[in-house]
Amino acid sequence: MMQLQNIALIIFSSCCISSAVAEIRMHCLGEGRPVYLIGGGPAFTTWNLQPVQKILAAGYRVCRWDMRGVGDNAGLGIKSQASALSQWIRDMHDVLPQEQVVLWGHSWGALQVMLFAKEYPERVDKLILSNPVDPALHSLEHIEQKRFNHPDTGSMTLDDMGTLVEKRNSFRGKIASYFVDAEQGREYAAGFTQQDANSKLNVRIWEEYRKSPLSDADVQDLSDKISGVIYCQQDVLQPQSLTEYRRLLSKTEHHVLAGCAHFPWEENPEDYYRVLLGLMQS
Repeated sequence: MMQLQNIALIIFSSCCISSAVAEIRMHCLGEGRPVYLIGGGPAFTTWNLQPVQKILAAGYRVCRWDMRGVGDNAGLGIKSQASALSQWIRDMHDVLPQEQVVLWGHSWGALQVMLFAKEYPERVDKLILSNPVDPALHSLEHIEQKRFNHPDTGSMTLDDMGTLVEKRNSFRGKIASYFVDAEQGREYAAGFTQQDANSKLNVRIWEEYRKSPLSDADVQDLSDKISGVIYCQQDVLQPQSLTEYRRLLSKTEHHVLAGCAHFPWEENPEDYYRVLLGLMQS
């Protein structure tokens, strides 16, 4: 009888796995305590998080995935009758294991991991916020003027105007503008294509978040789960991000790194990983 019950359980587990788990393409490395990396944008690729994933994979099971409608998972549909953001959160619910996990969120991703933890606090052991956008979005005010100006030094002819070449250069230029160093920014941006982002979905997610943002109380209720917050002195989200999170999380560890802007694992990896690994172990 026990053997039959076990067989039935195996069959049930195999046939009743959430469709989100079956459909969503994920990338995991390492073994141990589960850690999930939620990237920025929103609606931006996660392949650029591989350096962080590889460092953490030395001691953890570290997974990342492109959200529904983006990159690897661009073909997964978004239902018109529900908000895209609610579907992203639901996908997290379905994809994450039935045990407490560590969630690392970068930029927009910091808001997304807090939204998930607000809805499913029992599923989250620890949150680490990296270069986070503040919940009230003060750090996004005048963001176009705050980004670093790195004029395109590449060759583009009049024939390229209005073509995919111009769009690609514009997209890469925007990525480079989040770096202090122009050369490093351009070199980093050269690895991206327009398929790595979904601009329409980006706008939609921001609009949906603005309709129901995280409140001060929401963030403060999560303070016992937030292991720490990491910033860069020259990030375009500063000084508003640091000001807001220090106000909201007065007892949380706040680490401000020099020599970096928005991608510290690229710009100042030594200091970034020292702080990150310390927060993982705290």
